Amino acid sequence: MDGQRFAGTCYRVATWMLAVQTQVRGRMDRYHQADGSARKLLFVYPLCRDVQQRLREAQPPCFSEAEADNTDWA
Repeated sequence: MDGQRFAGTCYRVATWMLAVQTQVRGRMDRYHQADGSARKLLFVYPLCRDVQQRLREAQPPCFSEAEADNTDWA
């Protein structure tokens, strides 16, 4: 959602949470000038009550070559 045009009021009232406001970036035109002047707002809907605590305590997944070669799931 375009943060300059919309405040996201309906999402906030419906208990959606503002996750992040994007950086000002966009596509490059044929003259190689940035045209992304609007920041976007990204809202998420929590599926459990303690979502913020779970996200803080979560461990990132460990991806390694050995795990990628392990295909026991198939």
